[in-house]
Amino acid sequence: MGDINWAWAWALVDGLAAAGVRHAVISPGTRSAPLTLACLRHPALQCHTLLDERVAGFFALGLAKAEGVPALVIGTSGSAPANWHPAVVEADAGRHPMLLLSADRPLDDQDCGANQTVSQERLFGPHLRAYHGLPEAQEARGWLASLAARAASQTLWPLPGPVQINLPFREPLLGDCVEVDSLPVCKVTIPQVRMDAQTAKALADKLSGQPGIIIAGSEPQDAAAITRLAEALDCPILADPLSGLRFGKHDRSRVMTRGDLFLRGWRPKPAWVLRFGSVPVSMALANWDAEEIVVTGGPNWSDPSRRASWMIPAQGVAEDVARLVTPAAPGWCDSFRRAESQALPDVPEAAVHRALLEALPEGALLYLGNSMAVRDFDAFSGSSSKALTVICNRGANGIDGNLSTFLGAVASGRFSAAAALVGDLTFLHDIGGLAVGQGSQALICVMDNGGGAIFGHLPQAKLPEFSEGWLMPQAADISAAAAVWGHGYVRGAATDVAACLERPGLTILHLPIDRKASTEAHRALWAAASQLKEPI
Repeated sequence: MGDINWAWAWALVDGLAAAGVRHAVISPGTRSAPLTLACLRHPALQCHTLLDERVAGFFALGLAKAEGVPALVIGTSGSAPANWHPAVVEADAGRHPMLLLSADRPLDDQDCGANQTVSQERLFGPHLRAYHGLPEAQEARGWLASLAARAASQTLWPLPGPVQINLPFREPLLGDCVEVDSLPVCKVTIPQVRMDAQTAKALADKLSGQPGIIIAGSEPQDAAAITRLAEALDCPILADPLSGLRFGKHDRSRVMTRGDLFLRGWRPKPAWVLRFGSVPVSMALANWDAEEIVVTGGPNWSDPSRRASWMIPAQGVAEDVARLVTPAAPGWCDSFRRAESQALPDVPEAAVHRALLEALPEGALLYLGNSMAVRDFDAFSGSSSKALTVICNRGANGIDGNLSTFLGAVASGRFSAAAALVGDLTFLHDIGGLAVGQGSQALICVMDNGGGAIFGHLPQAKLPEFSEGWLMPQAADISAAAAVWGHGYVRGAATDVAACLERPGLTILHLPIDRKASTEAHRALWAAASQLKEPI
């Protein structure tokens, strides 16, 4: 039986590697031994062995964000796969590919009290693109390569996301494990859905000659195509920090980065709003009194405000329409440039953002934690010709797994340098993720404002139970956390960012923030922004 298990596992893993998978994230276990061995022996796979399945799931998510293809996540039977659940939710909501290979006990061990036996079939509910419950390993394995091609393609199309394959193995789990021949590979071509000429013309007619706004949402966009469309329309682009439009060599003359601030007071009246991708981080960019057109690029429905008048699940829209449009009246885009240039108060955290953007080299990665980190970056990043990749877990917008996701992206080896900017609770929530940073060259900046400072700007801040129920300052020694895994630690300020980025290994830069001063500065900033009127 052990040799059959081995051949079965090899056929599947070999097929997945042939389908383009390059990384396997493995958590040790007994029942998953055939899968683990197949990954470790496969020459095309880079294996990462991680103790914590929850960390492993987010680490695989980070690899997918960096590479655009799924990583394998290997787990044993029992409760182990349940620890993937938060990462699966984020992969689903954020539309990132992921391949989950869960080992299981055979059917006769199910529902009878056998050790480490948990039903896998509905474990992840609606968050999977597909679930493949395989039969017990057997001699006939010729169809597994085809299944591998199918499962890999399901993680990418029609809507990227997680796919689970559940494999029951009977003991003995392994035998001699001799070399097994590869099976014929099925090649899958992922289609590109484009608008037809008539629809492109109808959209161009709607946009032409009228003042409008392009919004580049919180996921990577085709910067060159969108900026060409904005040039043809002579309209502004309100660019989310995760859109990829703020940084790079493309034309940024119409890219606005301070919309979260100047739109709090001044509300222009466009005839249309054209959004590419997911809703932006800033709520100030939502709910326009204008016709809203949403280009999703796929079958996801991105309209939480229920205001969209036209949903376009196609690729290449900006490129197809740019050739057909005519510009709005002169002066429309200039009014946004004037709004962008208005001076406003600063906040303490802005110095850290600017120091990071100055210190990071071309081709670097910047990971942003949720809550205040990504919001402050939205307001203060500005724009630069330096090409940077900026990512954040904005699918479900949670603070869980942020360090693991960042370090997974770092492990792809695709970036010239890497830094993360997270709050203290985000850091502590995923403190186990520091274990996978051993051997990484990266910087983690921890903005320590003594708890969930974002709640200080919400109604519950006035409650007497605020500190106990929402703020939750933690009595944690961040330097000790760094020392557990042998990472560098510096308690400092924005002026230390550049030097810490050059230190060997993983360095944690601890940045204490006066929460009261920060809260007052943010309130002053937003109050001043809300007083902005039409720019002259």
